[in-house]
Amino acid sequence: MSARTRTDPTEAHRQAASARTAKDRWLDDPDVRLMLRVQAGEEDAFRQLVDRYRSRIFGFFHQHLGDRQEAEDRTQDVLLRLFRSRHSYQPRASFSTWVFHITRNVARNAVRFRRRHPRVQLPNATEEEYTLDAHRSRVSDSPSRPLERAELASMVRAAIADLGERQRAALELHQFHDRTYAEVAKQLDMTPKAAKSLLYRTRNLLRARLTSILCADGSSLY
Repeated sequence: MSARTRTDPTEAHRQAASARTAKDRWLDDPDVRLMLRVQAGEEDAFRQLVDRYRSRIFGFFHQHLGDRQEAEDRTQDVLLRLFRSRHSYQPRASFSTWVFHITRNVARNAVRFRRRHPRVQLPNATEEEYTLDAHRSRVSDSPSRPLERAELASMVRAAIADLGERQRAALELHQFHDRTYAEVAKQLDMTPKAAKSLLYRTRNLLRARLTSILCADGSSLY
C-alpha cells in the first residue's frame, strides 16, 4: 500500500475527536439534552420541549402571517416535524436556532402558498352545500325563491371569505376540486390526519357562523 493511500491513524483520531467536540459543545444547552432524551424514547422530554416552545413558535407565525388559525396549524406542523426528526437529530447548533430555522422555512412556505392561492373562488353550483339543512327545507318554490337563494349564497360567500387562509384553501381543494384528504394534505404540507381535522374544524366554524347570520336575519329569509 502506498503512503498516499495509507490512512494516518493520528489524523483519523484527530478528526474523530473534532467531531465529538463539535457535538459535545452543544450538550450544555438544556434543550439539546431534552431532544436527545426524546431521541432515546422519553415522551415526557418532548412534552417539556412543547411547553417551552409552543407559545414562541405560535407568536412567530401570528406576527408574520397575521392569522390566528393558520398560526395554530403551522405551529402544529413545526412540532410534528421536530418529533419526526428525533431519530436523525444531531446537535449542530443550539436547539432554539434549529427550531426557528424550521419555523422560518414553514413560514416561507406559507407565504408562497398565499401568493399562489390569493383567494378562494367558489363555484355557484355548490355554494348551497354549506347552507343549513333546516333553512333549505323551509325555502319553498315561491316566486321569491331566486332572491332568497341569491341572498343566502352571498351570506355563504361572506362567511367563507372570513375563514383563515388555510381553512379556505382546504375547503376549496376538498369540496370544490374533489381532492382527497391525502391530496389536500400534500398541497398544504401537512399529514392526512391534520388535513381531516382542519376540514372538520372549518365546517363546524362555517356552520356556526351561518347559524348566527341566519338567526339574526331570520325575518328576511324564512
